[in-house]
Amino acid sequence: MLSDLRLALRSLRKSPGFTIIALLTLALGIGVNTSMFSLVDSLLFQRGPFPQPDRLHMIIADTPRGESRNYSVDEVSEIRSAASSFTALTTISNARTALVEPGKPAEQVPSVRVSREFFDTFQRQPFLGRPFAPAEYEPGRNQVVLLSYPFWQRRFGGDPHIVGRSLRLDGDTVTIIGVMPEDFTYRFLWDNAALWRPLNYTPDQVKQREYRAFNLVGRLADGANAEQAGAELAPIATRQQTEFPQTYRDRSYRATVLHEALMDDESRRIVWMLLGLSGFVLLIACANLANLQLARATVAMRELAIRTALGASRSRLIRQQLTESLLIAAVGGVFGLGLALAINRTLSADILINGEANVLALPINLTVLTVTALVSLLTGIIFGIVPAWLSSRASVVESLKSQSRGSTGGRGQHRMRQALIVAEVTLALVLLGGAGVMQRGFAKYLQRDVGWDTEHMLAAELSMPEHRFPNDESRIAFYRAIETRVGALPGVESVSLSSGLPIWGYGTERQILTESQAASDLTNQPYATTTLVTSGFFPTIGVTLLEGRNFASDVAPGDPLTVVINDRLARQFWPNQRAVGQRLGLMDGQNVTWHEVIGVVPTTLGASSMGPPRTFLQVFRPFVHEPWTWARLAVRSAKPAGLIEAVRRAVADVDPDMPANELLTVRQTVDRNQHNLTVVAKLLSAFALLGLGLGLAAVGLYGVISNVVAQRTDEFGIRLALGASPRNILTLVLNHGLRLTLIGIALGLVGAFGLSRLLASIMPLMVSADGFTLGGTAVLLFIVAALACWIPSRRATRVNPMVALRND
Repeated sequence: MLSDLRLALRSLRKSPGFTIIALLTLALGIGVNTSMFSLVDSLLFQRGPFPQPDRLHMIIADTPRGESRNYSVDEVSEIRSAASSFTALTTISNARTALVEPGKPAEQVPSVRVSREFFDTFQRQPFLGRPFAPAEYEPGRNQVVLLSYPFWQRRFGGDPHIVGRSLRLDGDTVTIIGVMPEDFTYRFLWDNAALWRPLNYTPDQVKQREYRAFNLVGRLADGANAEQAGAELAPIATRQQTEFPQTYRDRSYRATVLHEALMDDESRRIVWMLLGLSGFVLLIACANLANLQLARATVAMRELAIRTALGASRSRLIRQQLTESLLIAAVGGVFGLGLALAINRTLSADILINGEANVLALPINLTVLTVTALVSLLTGIIFGIVPAWLSSRASVVESLKSQSRGSTGGRGQHRMRQALIVAEVTLALVLLGGAGVMQRGFAKYLQRDVGWDTEHMLAAELSMPEHRFPNDESRIAFYRAIETRVGALPGVESVSLSSGLPIWGYGTERQILTESQAASDLTNQPYATTTLVTSGFFPTIGVTLLEGRNFASDVAPGDPLTVVINDRLARQFWPNQRAVGQRLGLMDGQNVTWHEVIGVVPTTLGASSMGPPRTFLQVFRPFVHEPWTWARLAVRSAKPAGLIEAVRRAVADVDPDMPANELLTVRQTVDRNQHNLTVVAKLLSAFALLGLGLGLAAVGLYGVISNVVAQRTDEFGIRLALGASPRNILTLVLNHGLRLTLIGIALGLVGAFGLSRLLASIMPLMVSADGFTLGGTAVLLFIVAALACWIPSRRATRVNPMVALRND
């Protein structure tokens, strides 16, 4: 073995050009794959800092309209009563809490409200202080708080005497009773929570079955499994369907391992796609190196033949060449590991988690190191074994005879090298096509018309504590004070409050019907988004009514129920009729409330949505008819960014305990939401363009054609001596390379089209099977391949016939 290693080192030192190209190629292929695997590991396989994390499961409801993870108080109680497979089942509610400190403006900090089973479920205790006492979960007795470790360090400098101090949260004074452990961070479940508080249900939450704001996470008992837990919940779903058929039609419950439940299918597919495409890069690298190895083996055929004649066995020759390949792979793997570390640092700084950078850890842990080692080993075997096997099969006599006259290798080697070139071109086109389709689709996506003005708006979230605003009158008074104060600011053209803006989509959905449908099966009525708005909503978002009128600015809670609808709903419900004046029913559980349609507006789309909405039907209602404790403040201005601080102060003037959270221009919010998609597009472009797809394929073609020219020099000299023109030689060599290129391009177009279809299924608004882009990509690859073939082909035309005849 040591002798094989010494021979391999000696051989590589004799071929510095090959060694450098091989190491760089492998470093790129292995480095990219190691980085992508660490991304997959961090996003899909990290189970959180909890004991026995695989015992933690989230309760998920499957409905005809997709998954649901949020439950109302009644639903939580019903699920708890049946879920006996869990040793503990906790309720979690993510929220924003208003924090006010002396001399500082109010700010919203992320917080988590948890039920009394929380510490038993996650089996962790505070690092400092104590957990919540049972009595502190009772209504009106939750005036205590636990701090997260990062918040404790950042805000209080890690003060060890923090327990017992007071904070002002949501207008109340609460006592700090402890600090959670440093590693108790799990952003996919509770964001970057700064505070933990006992969960007390509010009156609105208790009385409204449709008020769904709580997740359920449980710890399975030893011996129990997810299937058993799902079977226990089946009778609950059946009873709910019987009692509330409109709300619970076809609903079922299941328990899913927590870390799997927290990653949505769309993001999961994108992450796996990146890993798969990085695998293409490695395959191109392997094909390239196998071709180079075959070329070297052809040159060394005489040496191998002599060694065989002197008694070397076939297995000995294979082992020697395989040792060389494994040595290259091992060193390339080390270099690739360094490249992966650099890529991971860049990705960690670039990827946003809940709007923050430098949050996603991409460590090269033991799992990733093991995968890197296995990939390096497998790569060495893949690009080394076939050339070694073909070389060992060569006839001793034929090799000695052919080497005396020049040869390009046997028929088997010819076929293998041609197949590898075709594979390289095919994979390169798939990568280039995927990147091109993604980039073109992303550009079209950013330029699409969403039906509203995203450039001249400022938006913020307002969240009021229910105990401070317990009734509709107090909420309406607060919202009107905000509108009046902000609307008076210089530079403000209009201002509105609503339950949602079309950034991702309006959100809340209800079934709707016309009077003619009232006697039909109510469970099959279509859904529409229902948004609460003030009268300034449509002017603020830049939408003009197509028909009818807007809500009056002085509409009162007791006024007749009215709605404004979008044009799609009008066409679907009242085709060839005037929608204004019609009556529209909104279903709320088992009840239907009837509203008069007073206006029709154009359809507005989610500016950040990657896919089509679940429904294109939209209904807008006056805010005063159902004032929430949460609202979106929108401000229209020619220069919205310049109003941020003024709006923040205006809200504080109305209520110093009420901060304007997420106060950004709409364009800033949309850009932040789309940021990670931009990162994905950049990665695809890097795979394809920065030497990984296009470059490796070009290098592979150049290397093979150069080798062919070098080995057929004598033949070309003889052809020239017999009257062939340089153009004939150029055409001969070019035809050889371009024929393989065209075969690869034909196969690559099929693969690229399939990849674009896959991307379109993941991001239908962003990607389509774009024939123009795929065709342009194929032309680009052909031009690069032609250049890679032309350079060594030109060298073939300069062969001196006399030198070739003398050598022969």
